[in-house]
Amino acid sequence: MIEIERALIRFSTRTGHVDAVRDVSLQVEEGEVFGLVGESGSGKSTLLRGLAGLVPLAGGTMRIGGETTPRRARRDVQMVFQDPYGALHPRFTVDKTLREPLAIHGIGDPDARILAALGEVGLGPAFRFRYPHQLSGGQRQRLSIARALIVGPRVLLLDEPTSALDVSVQAEILNLLRRLHRERKLTMVLVSHNLSVIGFLCSRIAVMRNGEIVEQVSVDAVRARRVEHEYTRRLLAATEGYTRRPHGAPRT
Repeated sequence: MIEIERALIRFSTRTGHVDAVRDVSLQVEEGEVFGLVGESGSGKSTLLRGLAGLVPLAGGTMRIGGETTPRRARRDVQMVFQDPYGALHPRFTVDKTLREPLAIHGIGDPDARILAALGEVGLGPAFRFRYPHQLSGGQRQRLSIARALIVGPRVLLLDEPTSALDVSVQAEILNLLRRLHRERKLTMVLVSHNLSVIGFLCSRIAVMRNGEIVEQVSVDAVRARRVEHEYTRRLLAATEGYTRRPHGAPRT
């Protein structure tokens, strides 16, 4: 479903340019949930934006379902952003937020589609004419997911969709995404720095550092600590937290 070959994404600066994504190649099968992990600034979100056609490629190719032109694939590829507070127009009701993508893509029967989309993400008809400030963080993210799904995409790009939410709400959103993947047979690419989140949804992951992929590995291998790159090992160690040393105890 997704083929990336030697992708290069470059941004201009006052002194020249910076390569945010460098020589990245990967494939995601149809119906797969694929994870991108790495520290902040490693290029994960930039790569996702490149797939969505929001930033141009300076080199290489990206194909969605065999198509290389982002504009032709735009309906097939939808994105859910990290911040549910900044991703929604504050003056748009829920109804208008969901009606707009239908109008852009020329999809009819908006009333029925809006009600169905709300029900699919666990928001009832009572939410239809509320504004974003009248919704909780979890409800806003559910709305963002409904907005992405209402046009019937084949690929869903998720840019840290739970990082801005409380832990209990994170679990609800992750369970929702797992159910939607199962029911719709979606292909998903999930960006996260949290390996627990990645392990819950994904079957394979790519580890990014400084704009490059340093390792691709299955989630089962990650759980078993069968990784090869030192950076991946450090990420795994970081997820284990820390051990508090009692006051006065000798250092080991």
